[in-house]
Amino acid sequence: MQLKYGKGKVEFDLPQNIQWQVLHKNLPFLYGSEDQTIDDGIYSLVKQLSSRVAPKAKLLFIVPDHTRRCRLEIILPKLTQELEQKFNAQIEILIANGSHVLQPEHVIRDLVGEAIYKKYPVQQHDCHDEKTLHDFGKTTAGTPVRLNSKVKEADFIITIGGVLYHYFAGFGGGPKMLLPGVAAYETIRMNHRRTIDPQTGRFHSHCHEGNITTNPVYLDLAQVIDFVPNCLSLQVALDFSGHVIHAAAGPILETQKEICSHVADVYSLPLEKPADIVVASAGGFPSDVNLIQAHKSIHHAFQAVKKGGHIIVLAECSEGIGSKSFLPYFEFGAAENIGRQLLRDYQINGHTALALKSKAEQVKVILVSSLEKEIVKKTGMIPVESFAVAWKIAEKELDAGSAGYIIPKASVTVPIISKP
Repeated sequence: MQLKYGKGKVEFDLPQNIQWQVLHKNLPFLYGSEDQTIDDGIYSLVKQLSSRVAPKAKLLFIVPDHTRRCRLEIILPKLTQELEQKFNAQIEILIANGSHVLQPEHVIRDLVGEAIYKKYPVQQHDCHDEKTLHDFGKTTAGTPVRLNSKVKEADFIITIGGVLYHYFAGFGGGPKMLLPGVAAYETIRMNHRRTIDPQTGRFHSHCHEGNITTNPVYLDLAQVIDFVPNCLSLQVALDFSGHVIHAAAGPILETQKEICSHVADVYSLPLEKPADIVVASAGGFPSDVNLIQAHKSIHHAFQAVKKGGHIIVLAECSEGIGSKSFLPYFEFGAAENIGRQLLRDYQINGHTALALKSKAEQVKVILVSSLEKEIVKKTGMIPVESFAVAWKIAEKELDAGSAGYIIPKASVTVPIISKP
């Protein structure tokens, strides 16, 4: 068996005394060619822009960072050519880092493609750089909407991104390209704190994959579009190989909802019952670039395992934890204590610390990574350096004939158990 790990693979023999099932989706439908799908999406976008964009307009593309790839290297050359021919447009590109750390220039060059990088101004959003931020107002819930000032300066904004399930915002992409994508740290913090139920200090029950109708985080961040009327989007759905299978263009919320149905078709996986053990790969780089990103895979693996069961997660975490504000929460010990602290003083990624600690208290999470062992232990997980060592720990508590699931791309696969 081979599973992706960082930019390489981990190979191991499956123990024979477990009833294994590999969780992947066999799509019952066929999509057209990727090039044609992208071309159709671009054609639709350009047609809608025709009545809204003047010649020589200043256009701002807002695109996702390296942790949320969406085939920009194919989309951007096609789209820029169309817009230059149609409008003689002046194009800038802004990387929607949200609260993520800034990346080296070679990462950005690889993300957008060499030709685009050389031809157009490409800048990374920095949520902490006050001089680059503009105040747009407040949401009805009181979140201050401060965005990158390039949003204010542009004649028109085009967001480009992929839609996937998101473990607390319901779905990624859509309005998240603006908030948290190009928002100030305090804006992101105020929005993300809505993951914590103020009555219980626990993770809010409405903050979960697929829910954008009653989700307090999504309902708040979606209001960002009210402050950016000069904006359209090109949004895509990808298959497990990372190829575009559907593209749609138009207003951000409506376009996202169209893509969501395709995401559900591809990535949700109904299961009859949970397993005794789950072996999950994040799917390699960039899905396992740090622990914050790897938690998405732990979250999905957790949904497929019995309470008291075992999870073995393969996630290299080559860039470490992913946030300075994450690890200190584990100093408070139990998840209940972390929740209380979050109610007193919420910081970005605090909800992820709470979510991870809660899982580690309910199942044994064995992490194969390059992280320091003491860091992993602090989170409540069990650190190991290889699958072989992980299996020695897990097999001691597994009976012959136990049920096991293997999730090759746990970062995006969402198990749905019908009989928990």
